[in-house]
Amino acid sequence: MPLFFFVAGWLYKEKPVVVDIKRRFKTIMIPYFCFGSLTLLYWQLFERHFRNSDMSFVQSLFGLISGQYDYLDFNVHLWFLPCFFTVVIFYNIFVRLGGGYGKIIATSVSIIMSAMYIVIPLPSLPLGFDRAFRFIGFYAIGTILLQIKFDEKVRKLRIPFDWIIAAFLFIINFLLSYKELDTGIMYFVAAMIGTIATLVISISINKNCILEHLGKISLVILCIHGPVYRIVVKVVSVILRFDTDAARETFVLVFIVTALTLGICVIAQQIINRYVPWMIGQSKTNISAM
Repeated sequence: MPLFFFVAGWLYKEKPVVVDIKRRFKTIMIPYFCFGSLTLLYWQLFERHFRNSDMSFVQSLFGLISGQYDYLDFNVHLWFLPCFFTVVIFYNIFVRLGGGYGKIIATSVSIIMSAMYIVIPLPSLPLGFDRAFRFIGFYAIGTILLQIKFDEKVRKLRIPFDWIIAAFLFIINFLLSYKELDTGIMYFVAAMIGTIATLVISISINKNCILEHLGKISLVILCIHGPVYRIVVKVVSVILRFDTDAARETFVLVFIVTALTLGICVIAQQIINRYVPWMIGQSKTNISAM
């Protein structure tokens, strides 16, 4: 998750506060409520009867309205959107309030907020405000690496040095996680190591039509992959006569389930683009121009 916030910070552009809030609500919160309502309805009518969940419909509806992680059992991955909305809005507000020193002030405040989260973990709050403290520091660091033109520095590395550096960082990241040295301040250290490694690989790859397309539809993947994945796991396990745990743990089956899930997400994106583009904060004009 830190990687998503980091990339968003990399793409940050300052905007007037009101303009930014309106735009972010359209592109983040409208998809959140649309997909949240649909998946909550699906959960309540179908999947909830097959799962051990003590959460009532009223509690789930409260979770959808408030954007609180602890009440989003019906589609837990949706927590990212209200939290992301909070992060990007507050960072832009900090920039605007800081005037000529806006980005310096916003970055400093954001990193301090993430440091505070380590010392004083917050309870679950509306719009993922508690988790916003945790992740806003990554968003700020993303803006920093853009300013120092980190991508240009990576491109100056000769093959295979960039891949060797990335591999070395991934190994360190894995070892920290394997040894459970990824809590407290070390969570941020491990996350930054993994994020930088992924960034180096991404810059080195440069162009890949498949990855680029998946990136463009990442909002739909985020919003529906959870329920879709669970359905695919069940169908694959029944057809191949495997236990559902095997479908989640066996490499070949995991690959099949992942491919099918992404394929369904791609189809869903095409249907949404054609009939209800407003669900993902787009208009038909925007879609045709893509």
